[in-house]
Amino acid sequence: MTPITQTPVESDLDTTEAPDAAGAPTDEASSGSGSGRSARGRTAPTAPPPPPKRVARVAAAVSIAIVAAYVASTIIIVSPTTPVRSAVVAAAGPYFTQKWNVFAPSIMKTNITFSVQAQWRDESGALVKSDWVNVTQLEQQSVPGNPEPSRIQKSSWNAMLAYNGRYLALDQAQRDIVRDTFIQRADGGGYQAKPAATLIADLDAVAEPAGSGQGDVVRFLRYDYMLKEYATAFSTAYFDQDVERVRWRIDRTRPNDFEHRFSADQQFDDTAVTFGWRQVDDVIDPETLAVYRDIISRYGDAR
Repeated sequence: MTPITQTPVESDLDTTEAPDAAGAPTDEASSGSGSGRSARGRTAPTAPPPPPKRVARVAAAVSIAIVAAYVASTIIIVSPTTPVRSAVVAAAGPYFTQKWNVFAPSIMKTNITFSVQAQWRDESGALVKSDWVNVTQLEQQSVPGNPEPSRIQKSSWNAMLAYNGRYLALDQAQRDIVRDTFIQRADGGGYQAKPAATLIADLDAVAEPAGSGQGDVVRFLRYDYMLKEYATAFSTAYFDQDVERVRWRIDRTRPNDFEHRFSADQQFDDTAVTFGWRQVDDVIDPETLAVYRDIISRYGDAR
């Protein structure tokens, strides 16, 4: 039996020697393709940025100089008083100085209070005059230590602001009249309050020109009447007497300016405007009287 031997058969499909009919890349093409991929992977060198232009350099230098000058000026202004500080404040004040009116354009510079005085008859029928009582001071005693004080603490303070504004709206001659007593003799004896018509006529007669500003007169007299009732109710509760007459006073105190805040000397003098007696002809509501008595008992003496 003849042994069968297997001889290798050359195949037309041998890719080692057959040309790439389908256009497969040759070694050169492959080499070229690899070098192309390598070239795409590399980053081209970038040119250094151009130096800033002259305008930009000048703008930066000017900005730095302005900031440095502002910081230096601020340090000098908040430093203790020196000739240099005075010169800087004088130069920069009109442009950069901030005052309290930045936050409160109509800030009050004066403390204003309302004080009352009363008269009543003793057992012999003679008039007894009380001491002055600072109503505003008594009301404001509700504020210390109280995060939510009662609005009563601004009652007399608000009343004085409104009353004083109407008082200042009058002419000087009219102010002299309203600071006088509003009491006259009664026909049957005794005393009575001057009628409103009489007061208006007296105030109109001294106006310049005569009869002008009657609206200001009427507004003042209305508030004067209201204040008379307020003073009557408070005085009756405070002195526990049948009050016959009342009068009031506007006290003003002004603290030193900010520049003199550490000075021990008082920069401004205290002022007071006292108004004349007003005849009491009111019937006081018992509930109103009870409210005032409660306030006085809680907040104490204010003589």
